[in-house]
Amino acid sequence: MKKDVLIVIVVILLVAGICYGLAGMRPDFPATKSVPFSTTTGKKPLANETIVMRVNGEPVSEREFNALLTQAPPQMQPFYASPEGRRQLADELVKLKALEQEGERLGLENEPDAKTRLEMTRTNIMAGLALRKLVGATDEKRLRAEYEKQRPNLEALELSHILVAYQGGGVPPRTGKPLAPAAAMAKAISLSVKLKGGGDFAATARQQSDDLNTAKDGGLLGAVSAGSLPPELDAVAMTLQPGQVSDPARSQFGIHIFKAGKRTSQPFESVKEALAARIERVEAEAALTRLTKSAKVEYDPKFFPQAAAGPGPGNRPPGSQPSNRQ
Repeated sequence: MKKDVLIVIVVILLVAGICYGLAGMRPDFPATKSVPFSTTTGKKPLANETIVMRVNGEPVSEREFNALLTQAPPQMQPFYASPEGRRQLADELVKLKALEQEGERLGLENEPDAKTRLEMTRTNIMAGLALRKLVGATDEKRLRAEYEKQRPNLEALELSHILVAYQGGGVPPRTGKPLAPAAAMAKAISLSVKLKGGGDFAATARQQSDDLNTAKDGGLLGAVSAGSLPPELDAVAMTLQPGQVSDPARSQFGIHIFKAGKRTSQPFESVKEALAARIERVEAEAALTRLTKSAKVEYDPKFFPQAAAGPGPGNRPPGSQPSNRQ
């Protein structure tokens, strides 16, 4: 939140600095006659749109204002939606509009650099809208089908562990010097045998585990999803059945003994948005692959010598024709 506020303040100061610089360089012009709020000049809004403000007679519609609001940092949007924030955002829009109008008066849109940047902005906007149109919204039926498909990966296993520190590991022992790796493994094997024979896992964790953060809670790690542990530990822990104690498993942190609790599945509603994002990402990648493969691309061999030298469609120099030979 503080970072976003700082960004907004920096932007405001930057705009203010630009305005100050322009004011210092700009020659004196005759005073411009003010335009009544009811007069429509400059860019025209769409039919039946609500005009919420004007800058030098140029109307700003509610749609345009709300579009600006959506570009603000998410944490700031609730503030900008309030009456006080809306007015503050309007003040910043006045600065931007005044600068834009000054740029148009100076004919800056005809300069090569401005044209290039405006064209790239249009390209980005059109590409984003096209991709959104191609992908579309994911319906509830498809989301539930994806949920059932991904259900094994959405399960979480309640885990507890006991950690035995070893010399060179990432976790220090609770007392004394760390054991050599072989001695630490021997200790872990002894503990594992006792626990599998009916020993109290939680009590042993409180007394023996070198992971002091979890030892006080009987070694409880909480609900752990597949893939969230280091691979060498994930392969051991996630195969356990409820109540089962594992053989010792070594990681960079120490030697672990796990005990599995109950398995739970993440409810559909909690992963719905993530599933939709996954589907949309896959479909977007497929759409991009399809479009780029079918695109006719011609490279300037002087600017792209390696790309132009490659065979196959899409790598032809300008003016060349594809071969018709089979």
